[in-house]
Amino acid sequence: MLRTTLAGLRAHKLRLLLTATAIMIGVGFLAGTLVYGDTAKAAFYDDLARAAKHVDASVGSSGFSESGQRFETGIVEEVKAVPGVAHADGRMAERLPMLDRNGRLISYLGRIGWALSTPGDEHLSMYDVGTGRQPQRPGEIAVDDTTAEIYGFKVGEQVSVVGLDQKPVALTLVGIMDLGANKRFAGFTVAALTPADMRTLTGADGYAQVVVSAQPGVSQAELAGRLESALGGRAWVMTGAQMRAEYAVAAAKYVDGFLIVIFGFGLIALAVSVFVIYNTFAILVAQRIRELALLRCVGASRRQLFGSVILEAVVVGVVASLGGLLVSTVVGEGLLIGRNTVGSGVRVDRLIVTPTTVLVGVFAGTLFTVIASLLPAATASRIPPIAALRTTALAEVAPGRRLLRIVLAGVPAAGGALLMLAGTRVPGFSGVPIVFLGAIFVFTGIVIAAPLIVSRLTAWAGWVPAKVFGAAGRLAVTNALRNPKRVAATTSALMVGLALMSVFSVLLATARAQAEQELDENFAVDYIISGVYTPNGQSRKVPLAVTTTLRSHRELAAVAASRSREGDVGGRFTQIWTMEPGALDTVLRPEITAGSAGALKPGTVALNRFFADEIGARVGSSVQVRTLTLTVAALYDDAPTDGQALLDWSDYATVFGAGDPDQVLVKAAEGVAPVDSRAAVDAALKEAPLTQVSSQAEWRARITGTLDEQLGVFSALLGMSIVIGLTGIANTLALSVLERTRESALLRALGLSRGQLRGMLVLEAMLMAFVGAVVGVGFGVLVGVAASVGLIRQFGHGHPVVPYGQLLLYVVIAAAAGAVAALLPARRAARTEVAAVMVDD
Repeated sequence: MLRTTLAGLRAHKLRLLLTATAIMIGVGFLAGTLVYGDTAKAAFYDDLARAAKHVDASVGSSGFSESGQRFETGIVEEVKAVPGVAHADGRMAERLPMLDRNGRLISYLGRIGWALSTPGDEHLSMYDVGTGRQPQRPGEIAVDDTTAEIYGFKVGEQVSVVGLDQKPVALTLVGIMDLGANKRFAGFTVAALTPADMRTLTGADGYAQVVVSAQPGVSQAELAGRLESALGGRAWVMTGAQMRAEYAVAAAKYVDGFLIVIFGFGLIALAVSVFVIYNTFAILVAQRIRELALLRCVGASRRQLFGSVILEAVVVGVVASLGGLLVSTVVGEGLLIGRNTVGSGVRVDRLIVTPTTVLVGVFAGTLFTVIASLLPAATASRIPPIAALRTTALAEVAPGRRLLRIVLAGVPAAGGALLMLAGTRVPGFSGVPIVFLGAIFVFTGIVIAAPLIVSRLTAWAGWVPAKVFGAAGRLAVTNALRNPKRVAATTSALMVGLALMSVFSVLLATARAQAEQELDENFAVDYIISGVYTPNGQSRKVPLAVTTTLRSHRELAAVAASRSREGDVGGRFTQIWTMEPGALDTVLRPEITAGSAGALKPGTVALNRFFADEIGARVGSSVQVRTLTLTVAALYDDAPTDGQALLDWSDYATVFGAGDPDQVLVKAAEGVAPVDSRAAVDAALKEAPLTQVSSQAEWRARITGTLDEQLGVFSALLGMSIVIGLTGIANTLALSVLERTRESALLRALGLSRGQLRGMLVLEAMLMAFVGAVVGVGFGVLVGVAASVGLIRQFGHGHPVVPYGQLLLYVVIAAAAGAVAALLPARRAARTEVAAVMVDD
């Protein structure tokens, strides 16, 4: 039986190739994510090691913070005196505001950038200088390469920073430095200054960290122990290896998070492959009924036949999984190219394949192949010897079992539908997992009922081709209807991929529409001007004089100062805010859902409607706001700020005291181009450099851009499952061509031309792909709408958005791809010689 099985594999190379293709794609995608992860992690370790280059021990934290421990400058000499120390250097790190070419503050997430001291010992420098040189005297500066690229800074030019007196200071740019992928500074400007400028401009009063390299023969652990003893517990000491690991872990969290997502997609692709593999083995068993029955006639037992199919699955699984590892390098390379293209912090130029990846890929591919072959193997073991005298196709859906199949499909589908309905009634994200869980049960029911569903849909979908394409069209429909179990198993793979893509398409389209609606209707502000955060974590105020300057520009229609602070409202600690008098009469007012904005005056308060529900307040209720008892004059839904309680300007001053605004809200005049209104805002803020501007247009572009990015990522990853599903259709057709060789020859003998035969097989493939796409997209829309309902109920208003054009494109692409997948099998069938095939075996 072993020799017979291996001989059969050698004799049927095409069958082996078709079966292996589905496994290779699934394993390749799964292993590709692992290859990508290993490569990205290694690159992070290599690049992040730059900050700990030549470091064998570190005194103080490996990271920098505004409130972290600072060491007196004399500690460096004290460390150098410790036995085994070869080099020692102190590192200063403090916050420093940097300005762009227009004199505007450069900030990230509302925070200013960093300043680092130049190394006293180049051997222990935490950065490399790519262009120019290190600052050597006061008045010189080096900046990180990312900042230089974004803002166009060139060596030899002037770069302005803001000193302790909050006045701009111009420095000469002498170098561009490369910090590597240091996550501590990601997104921030980083400047290198001489120690003298560090003290003058940032007020640095000591070192944030002291790094040490060991003499030959002294281990890192030994050196760290000596430093701890010498410093007497005054500072935390870590080894260089621990420091590198801390940097790498901080950076690798991003990679691990991304890996979790794409590994999940890899498993989805592999699960879809199981459908195809199972279907392939089922067809192979059907084609080999006479062969297997003859083996029974010559003495093979049922156990031997079962073992023969399993052995074939193991051989194919191992070989295809090894091929999948080669495919994984292509997938990994594609992910890396995409990652580098979108501008990641670390560029990666080489792939790393670890033994773990190899073992996981081969084991997973082989295991799933064997699992997929169990049922066909059991079918093979039950073939009676008498079957050697006849050819039997795969069993149809027996009429007596239709009711049983309907019941088996209806139970999980009904339970899943109830779960999905319950999930829509749970507001917010909490209901989404319930909806998805219910969707799994519903889809299980669809898969069980697929042979019945596919037959009906195929008949409907085939009505037009049968009328338009004549005999070839009618034959294509008949062939697709002949074996609904096989077609259902094949199209199920395509259903999974398109259902997932449709779910995410509906969710993202709904989220995009909600975001734009909220911005357009409830956030009628073109620009928000706010202060930046100071090193102690407090937000700077916007000078009140800025509002006067802004109002002098005719490009701006409405300007309103706003203040906000946390405080107790009705027994809850929340955000309290106010706008200057007259602002509620403009388009800057919040969306009022109950009461009146005009009723807000001293002695009253307006509450966010959700917050009002939490504290049991309504219009006319009395609410305690810190020291004041106020009457609720209005409820609102959305507002220009995140505040939950809106006070009159004078009441706010009574509670918190007078002061400058935290934000200034600006609305551009009608018909003024965004570039002109932004120029007016920038011109008004030249005298207030420690402010930042965000615009509605920028936020809208950021939100929609992020959603589009997410859709692109999900579409690319889930597209793999569609590719696998189409591979299954190609497998089915190719094996079907082999199975129906004599039938095709008979059709040719009866007058069907080569072109008509090719057209028949292509139409058959298109019908299968079209039906699978329609069911998958329809189910995905149902789940996506259900998941969107709870989110809209909690976070917005309106209705789910179904991107009909995008979904229609999915169906068209699936049908077209099905036709492409059928070209080679159809060509093979059309080239078959009629006379040779019609001869009896």
